Amino acid sequence: MLGFLLPGKGMAAPSESGDFLQPNAYLKIDKTGKITVFVGRQEIGQGVNTALPMIVAEELDADWKNVTAEILPYSTNPIPGYKPDGGGIYDTGGSQSIMTDYTELRRVGAAARLMLITAAANKWKVQPAQCITENGFVINTLTKARLPYSALVGDAAILPIPKDVVLKQPKDFKIIGKPAKKTNLKDILTGRAKYGIDVKVPGMVFASVERCPVLDGKLTSVDDSACKQVSGFIKTVTFESSGVPMHLHAGVAVIATTIWSAMKARKLLKITWDEGANNKQSTDDLFKTFAAKANDKPVKEVYKKGDVTNTAANTLELVFAEPFLAHGTIEPMNFIADVRPGFCELWGGLQLPDWTVQIISAEVGLKPEQIKTNLTLSGGGFGRRLHFDFALEAVRISKQIAKPVKVIWDRTDDVRNDVYRPASLHAMKASWDNNGKLQTWQHHKVQTSIEVMTEGPDTKSPPDMLGGAGSDLWYDIPNVYTGYTHVDFNLNRGWVRAVELCVNVFPVESFIDEIARKLNKDPLQYRLSLLEGRAAFETEGSKLHLDPQRVANALKLAAEKISYHEPRKKNHYIGVATHFFSFARSYAAHAVEIEMTGAKKFTIKKIVSTIDCGIIINLDGLMNQMEGGTVFALSQALMSEITVTNSRVDQDGFYTYQVARMPDIPPIEVYTIPSAEEPGGIGEASLPTLAPALCNALAAAGERPVRLPLSKDGWSWG
Repeated sequence: MLGFLLPGKGMAAPSESGDFLQPNAYLKIDKTGKITVFVGRQEIGQGVNTALPMIVAEELDADWKNVTAEILPYSTNPIPGYKPDGGGIYDTGGSQSIMTDYTELRRVGAAARLMLITAAANKWKVQPAQCITENGFVINTLTKARLPYSALVGDAAILPIPKDVVLKQPKDFKIIGKPAKKTNLKDILTGRAKYGIDVKVPGMVFASVERCPVLDGKLTSVDDSACKQVSGFIKTVTFESSGVPMHLHAGVAVIATTIWSAMKARKLLKITWDEGANNKQSTDDLFKTFAAKANDKPVKEVYKKGDVTNTAANTLELVFAEPFLAHGTIEPMNFIADVRPGFCELWGGLQLPDWTVQIISAEVGLKPEQIKTNLTLSGGGFGRRLHFDFALEAVRISKQIAKPVKVIWDRTDDVRNDVYRPASLHAMKASWDNNGKLQTWQHHKVQTSIEVMTEGPDTKSPPDMLGGAGSDLWYDIPNVYTGYTHVDFNLNRGWVRAVELCVNVFPVESFIDEIARKLNKDPLQYRLSLLEGRAAFETEGSKLHLDPQRVANALKLAAEKISYHEPRKKNHYIGVATHFFSFARSYAAHAVEIEMTGAKKFTIKKIVSTIDCGIIINLDGLMNQMEGGTVFALSQALMSEITVTNSRVDQDGFYTYQVARMPDIPPIEVYTIPSAEEPGGIGEASLPTLAPALCNALAAAGERPVRLPLSKDGWSWG
């Protein structure tokens, strides 16, 4: 899907010719009745190309069959005056798309609807208040006459755009909240959908890049003489490594007329690298360092409530560990750049195009508005395309050959040159009095920081503590202390789906579960005792609104749907976990039932996933996201891990970086909690609680897992 430039300029741009109605860059209605919603957020499989048009169509009272979605053509200022709280108009991350654009898109649809009503009222010589709309028609309530939107476009287009509009009450929604299949589902299933990797431009050549295996290494020498025997080989070019924010590896790019020729010639390169001083690091040594640092005082105090030094009579300490993780998008990284003197054009999938263009503008010596950017459909993101190292590579290569070049990573490139979710270790300590009342809670997180990678060692950004490792801890505990210690490591790091919430919810929900077991209390009821009755509050610093009752409700629904209180079969065990997905205003839980089939061997019989995300836009999309997030999290819990030896990633594809496959997936049931609250995000909400719920079920069977993936400690399943 490639966009095209829209006529007009934002809110002040009705069609003077009357050929179409376009009250805003997001919406266009033509005289055939076709309704096009231009989607600013990037479609990476999460369904924004369906959900966002549904919001517009709802307020427009459109016939959903006539609504199509297209990518909003990139501009540094596409809609003057609209500055969303959740970031730029094109930013796509943090499950923010629906939350950020919900009200604005409703206004767009409502404005167009009012203009169509006014045009019809003028024709009938009645007051607009005497007209209603329904399924793409304006209806005269006095005469019952009906006019389709297509017949009103010309007259409506020359009307002034209303500044104030009345939005529907949720009780009157007819499209929002209903299930709608993805608008491009048929194209995806039949192979007609065009992703970034499918795009071709005139005069384009291809590049396959051999990168230094160690971050910050340098090229010493390259011999490409053997490449000349490959048909289609053109030449090689080189580029240096870079620091913040993207951390490119130094590379040798093989240019050829086809990608297959480029890949074949690349294998014939003879390269000598200067790997630098940090070329002997390993994840085995890193976790030893983590363990040593965990015994020290945290370098940074993150959150403090009460006094944890007054430790109660009974204490429990546990340490949890989690590995580096890759994104594993189905479509590997790819990008096209055409850089010539005074000119730059880009093609590809980007989750943060504004940031990308800003950095590239400095690279090519042009202003951001001078760079033409063509955004494309992406075959997965999960946070990988928040980064744009692959785009910088294409720019640096094209700059040297002065023609369009398409860089394509193969699967090994993708796994070995990712921006990985940080490895971490969590030292947990709690105490309770002789009456079993929890008194203190301590959480020391030791991690390889993302902020240090993107901003440098002097970053002032807060550490990754959302997900209960800071002031957003949902349980009512009188004395809490959390701290953070960064340990540097020569591996690129970045945001992976659900980011720190996945990382932190695992130890929080595992530890609270273990405390309940030590107290001989039911883990579900113990959690509820720390949630129910607790008033809603705002977290410190980020001012996120947290309602513990919504956390409790998600947990209770999960327990109900997995028959938590019913008698269980022999060797069957249930684990639960819940959380507040803070920056996306959602509340979720998992319940997992397992059957132990041997020593450290189990079968997952059923997974229940629940969510309260406020008003639901697309019920079908929600189900897709909750199921997909659960499967993504199951991979992380069972088998996914990135390890490093001599500062090199050991894994080289999906055979060595394991992800869940069809036989690994048990029945998954998704349940929603009806709510009239403003919509929250769902793209990541189902991830954080799967791993702790599964591990809590295993703990109920007799052994508490304290590190992921489970395969690392000899667990097996199936």
